[in-house]
Order: sequence, then structure tokens, then C-alpha cells
Amino acid sequence: MTQAAIQTDRYVWFKRNPGADEWDPFEWDEPAYGGKHVAGEIVLARAAGTSGNLMSGLWRAASTSPGCEPDGSCRVKYSAPLGDENLCVLEGEATVTVVSTGKQHHLTPGTIMCHPKGVELLWETRPPFFKKYWVIWDSPKAATPSNELGFANINDNPGDWLPFSWEEAEGPQDCGELFFIKQTGSTGTMMCGIWRSGKGIHGCDANGVSTIPYTAPLGDETIILLEGQVHIRDDETGEEYDLQAGDLAGYSHGHHITWTSKGPFVKKFWTITMDQIPAPAK
Repeated sequence: MTQAAIQTDRYVWFKRNPGADEWDPFEWDEPAYGGKHVAGEIVLARAAGTSGNLMSGLWRAASTSPGCEPDGSCRVKYSAPLGDENLCVLEGEATVTVVSTGKQHHLTPGTIMCHPKGVELLWETRPPFFKKYWVIWDSPKAATPSNELGFANINDNPGDWLPFSWEEAEGPQDCGELFFIKQTGSTGTMMCGIWRSGKGIHGCDANGVSTIPYTAPLGDETIILLEGQVHIRDDETGEEYDLQAGDLAGYSHGHHITWTSKGPFVKKFWTITMDQIPAPAK
């Protein structure tokens, strides 16, 4: 996989479960070992953002995937050379080992892992199948290296959910609640977390429905919908999208959409990227 060309126009994108003909071998240059490596298969869903190098999609390992064993397992060293990577395990299990320390982490469905650029990991996926959702981000800004992996789970329910409040041209907005998993990346902004809306949640109707204007003011936003159903209207083109749990979507910084969460409950895992650090979300 090569770095995607920077796309400067603003847009909304949407991806449902890909067909068998949409998967391609995952090829990349691994600096620690030189030359091209192939392991598993990917679907590239988002190829660019309004700044830096932003990509998102799916990766899987199976018995028919290149570089994998006949039982579907896969063993590969990977250092996220294209940028910081946020991922969420969708199916299967894996063990990742930090090569420099030997520390191991067990990944299961629902695990979220934040992998800083350049940290070498040994991936060992278990048979017969493994699939993850990923977002990769890098920018020309000077790097602030990190060697620490970050972990969370889509089912986390911390006691410090924050009401989500922000400004749009229409005025102050208040809808749903969130918690942060990380608030920066190696180069510029790469924050991520969980957001939810629904019955009894801040800014939602009694039946859990909420409709908001949104321009992704903190940067390009890339999501996987974890629970519920959402309707997105692209207010600049008139296009409309209906999302269900498992769908991938995103919208560009400054692009006006109308987001409607359908009751009784909606939850998403979001990543926001920008090549400068904006004011923290409230």
C-alpha cells in the first residue's frame, strides 16, 4: 500500500461490507527489513483527507489471504510506517508483541488499539479468520514520537462521559456524549474516542432521536458505526446516506452535513485528524 495523494476538496464518503472482489493483497515497504512485504488483504475505503495523508479501510487474514497460513493464521512484523494507526478488531483474535520490549497484548473483538508510527510489532493472528478496521494518519509536521500503545474497547463505559458541545454557523450545539481515548498523534491532531446518543442522553429527544448540523470543526472525521442507525445528508451536494452498525463513513473538515441519529441508541468510534492542533473539544 502506498501513501494516498492529498485530496483538498471536501466530501462525504460511505462504505458498507465489501464484496469478495474488493479485497486486494496488502503490500507495504517495511523500513526495518527493506523491500516489499505482503500479508493479508485490505479494502481501502478512504483514500485521502483535506490535509496530510489520511487513509482508512479494512484488513483481514484468512486461509486464502496472501502471506497467511493454510489454517488462516498470520504472523508478521509491522511498524505502521505510513503513519499512526487507530484500529478496532471486528472478528477473530490476535496477539501483538512490542519487539523492543517483548510486552504482549491480546486483542479480541471490540478491542481498540492506537499504534504510533514506527513502533515495531509482531502480529500473530489466530485461525481461522481475523478482521480489523483501521485509520492511518501522517502529516508533514514535525513528529512527536511515542512508543506507547493505547488500548480501549468499544464496550467501555467510563464514569466520565462528557456532554458534546460545539459551535456551528447555526449557533451553539449540544448533542450526545463522548469520551476520549487519545487526543493527539505524532504529527498534528489524531484524536479518537467513542460518541453515543439515545434515550436519556444529553441533547436527544425522548425517543432517542437527534438531528444536528455538523461541519467537523476539529478536522476530518472518520468513523465506524458500532450500534444503531444514522441518516446523513450532504448539505452541499444533496446526497443522502443511511448507515447501519458496521458501516464506515467520514466527512471532511468544514463540509456541512446534517446528521440524524435514529432512536433508541447510536454509538460510533471516531477518529479526527488535522495537520495542526485545534482547541480541545468541550
